[in-house]
Order: sequence, then structure tokens, then C-alpha cells
Amino acid sequence: MKLDRSLRARLAKAGQEFLADHAEGLDPARQEMLLTQLEGLDFDLVARLRAAGEESALDGDVEPLPYVSFQERGPGTAAAEHGARELAAGRVAFALLAGGQASRLRWDGPKGTYPVGPVTERCLFRIFTEHVLRAGRDCGRQPPLAVTTSAATDAAIRAFFERQDCFGMDRQDLAFACQASLPALDEHGRLVLNAPDRIFTNPDGHGGAVLALERDGVLAAWEEAGITTVVTFQVDNPLLRVVDPDFIGRLHTGDAQLATKVILKERPEQKLGVVVRRAGRPATVEYSELPAELAAARDADGQLTFRLGSVGAHAFRLDFLRRELARDLPLHTARKEIPCVNTDGAAIRHWGVKFERFLFDLFPRTDGIAVAEVLREREYGPIKNAEGNESPETARAMLDAEYRRWHREAGKTPPTGERIELSPLDALGPEDL
Repeated sequence: MKLDRSLRARLAKAGQEFLADHAEGLDPARQEMLLTQLEGLDFDLVARLRAAGEESALDGDVEPLPYVSFQERGPGTAAAEHGARELAAGRVAFALLAGGQASRLRWDGPKGTYPVGPVTERCLFRIFTEHVLRAGRDCGRQPPLAVTTSAATDAAIRAFFERQDCFGMDRQDLAFACQASLPALDEHGRLVLNAPDRIFTNPDGHGGAVLALERDGVLAAWEEAGITTVVTFQVDNPLLRVVDPDFIGRLHTGDAQLATKVILKERPEQKLGVVVRRAGRPATVEYSELPAELAAARDADGQLTFRLGSVGAHAFRLDFLRRELARDLPLHTARKEIPCVNTDGAAIRHWGVKFERFLFDLFPRTDGIAVAEVLREREYGPIKNAEGNESPETARAMLDAEYRRWHREAGKTPPTGERIELSPLDALGPEDL
């Protein structure tokens, strides 16, 4: 069936006329599927994506940024006391950025459904929800939780929470927001087919996830309810101390509008974005963007000069966050191998360009940032790979080691010959044992 002339013209204007010829060769059912997606496509955006070049080289002077060491943080600090008051007053909300699928884990489902508990195989969603539930029990006011999804995971995540009865959280304290998806382009600037009747798209990054909270009205509802602080964190790090009064309080004991957690890098090649001062403003530089001589530079004490590795956990003043999201976030490009099909339906892998928005682009816009160190062994055990480093097995081992530390510090002997698991509802540290 011939395509509508206006649609063909729009495709041609966006440099995608090959899709018109491809669609006309499909059977009616598949053609309808593809045309439905094409009709909903923002062709102006596609044109902008084609015009977007490769990421620019690092510009501006790069300097180390001051930070609060782990030894300066914790219970009893002025920041911790202020953070506890904010929690008790009901002025803190949490956002779990969870739109990604678990393809690298070879898991058929959203990453948050992955079972990671060392003994019970408690899933990531349960662990994080129990952290927020524990905060409500401790401070007497249940903080709200928002979970961001993507087009590929939205229905599955919502259904999973329903089947689990929201892990005990009242539904009025739980919100969902679906982040947008962006098409990818091949090396010739053409849209990529994921199937003969479907264009390949991917979620628009952690920046896009937080933009979804604004677009879907979650942030506005929180502001109306008296929320002033939003803590964001990613779904792949079960070791993270989600509710950290000292960290939250860093936004209220100085002039910071944004706080971020870091671990200290020990090796230049560690694949972590580095928090720095660039051109006089706070920034995060991707590890691949930092020149080798800067990545390897060391201070007189032997530590890496640029050692503040981001763990993807942040806290924002809500007024700052909403104001800056209204200005939007720029698109970043990443050249990656993309699974796709050619126009005759054969499965192939093409090098192409994916597009994302990053929360890091809010850093230079702040007038004040608080950088808080955490210990890798206590708060950073991400699950990124099916095997080897940063895999479920390494995360389970780190969780087990942390629970054993709690036992020892509480004067108890940890069990031998078996792994340990503690729910956040039962223990958050040795004091609970």
C-alpha cells in the first residue's frame, strides 16, 4: 500500500525517506504497526538528532573539587541532625530511577525485579522500597517514593509492584513516571529498525527519568505536599544507604542546592564519572572524556588528584530541580553497537549513535554543591554484568560482608559456612543488632 504523500514528505525532510519505501513493501499488519510509530515520531527531533555531532572534547580548566570525607560524616553531625528533622517533618521524597532492562544480566524483565538477596533472593525493588518504609517507621512520617519506568518496562514494573502488594507501601505514597524514549541513528544518520515493523528506541537516560517526574506531575504534587528535598538513586546498587540523614542534611547546613555521593577512585582506569570543577563550575566528567594524564595525576600523598567517582546518588532542593528542569537538559551522543534488522528483516548489529540526557548537566547550574564521600565496600556494589566484576555474585558477596561487619561491630559472632541477609526493616547497621 502506498504511503500518504504528506508522511512521505515528512520522512524525506528528516532524511528518512528509505523508511517510506520499506513500509510500502510490508504486509498490511506490519505496515500498520510501523506507520503507527512513524505517525507519533517527532520529525523535528529526528532532524536535530541528525545534526547533533559527536561529543565535544573536554573544554575549560579542570580542577579538583572539595568534598566531605567519610570520617567527617555520620550520626551526631549537624548535617545528620538537620536531615533527621527534615525526614520527621515530611519534607523529603525519594526517586528510584529504574527504567532500564536487564539485558546485560541476561534477565527477562526490568532490572528492579532481579533477585539479589544473598539468602532470600529479595529483589532490588523490594530492598529499596524497604529502605524507604524503614525511614517512615523511624521518623514517624512515611516519605513518598517515585519509581521511573520506560516504554519497554512501564507495564511490567507497575504489574510487578501490584503483585507484590507494593511491598507493604501505601499506594498513596507511591508514584510512577514513564520516561521518554529516543530513536538511535546509524552511521549514515538513518533511523535504525529493531524489527521490520518497529524503529529501535532507547530510554533517554537518567536525566530523562527525572524530567519524567516533572512532566508527569510528580514533582509538582510533592511540592504542593510540602516536600523540599528529593533524593534520586539508581536501581542497580543494592548496597546504597538510601536514607542517609547526614547526606540529606548537607543541603540544609550550607548554601548547597545539590548534593552527590562519591567514592574515592584508586585506579585511573576505574569506569566512573569524576566529579570536578570545570571552567569554575561543578561538573561530572565521564571517565572516557578525562585525558589520560589528568586521570593518572596524583597528589603528594599518592592519591589520585581527580578521584571523586560518582555513584549515581544525588539529593536536590526541589525548587532548584524544578526550575532547572524547565530549561530542559541537553542531548548527549554515545557511539555503540546496536542490535537491529536490515530492511529485509535479517538480524544484524550496526554501529550507530544513541542519545541520552544526563542529570550531571544540572551540576554546573548550581550555586553550591555538597560532595559527600562514601566507602565503596559499604555503599557501592552495583550490578551491571551477568558475570565477573560488578555482577550479582559480587554484589551478594559485598552485602554478606557488610552484614558480617555489623555483627562484629555489635559484639556478635557472624554465622560461619552460610551467607547472611538482613532486611532494611530489621537492620541498617550494627546499632540495630
